[in-house]
Amino acid sequence: MSGATCNKGVCSKNTPSLSDAEIQEFLGSFPNWSLVQADDGSPRIHRTFVARNFMAAMNFLNSAANIAEELGHHPDLHLTEYRKVKVVVWTHAIRGLAKADFELAGKLDQVEVDYSPKWLKTNQKA
Repeated sequence: MSGATCNKGVCSKNTPSLSDAEIQEFLGSFPNWSLVQADDGSPRIHRTFVARNFMAAMNFLNSAANIAEELGHHPDLHLTEYRKVKVVVWTHAIRGLAKADFELAGKLDQVEVDYSPKWLKTNQKA
């Protein structure tokens, strides 16, 4: 996705927020991601999965960290129960979603993940 509005992490309060319709349109291209509302009401997108083991989860998280640094746009990364991964993306400066969030989601979707076979059986879209 080109045309993201944050350059090397330089998002500002002037970064355009996506409308609800635009968010839904983008989400249609990102089947691994869901829209959530934060406690403060701001929209965010998130992705969850269960990796095969701890090292598979850490490999994804390390790749995600490298991508985030490259883009200058950093998601919240969570690891629980040693292999459950949750990624939450939004633009902090605008307390909402911008094109850059979907650019980051697209790059994270390109990371190869060694999923739990049991989890994968019920989550074919991954």
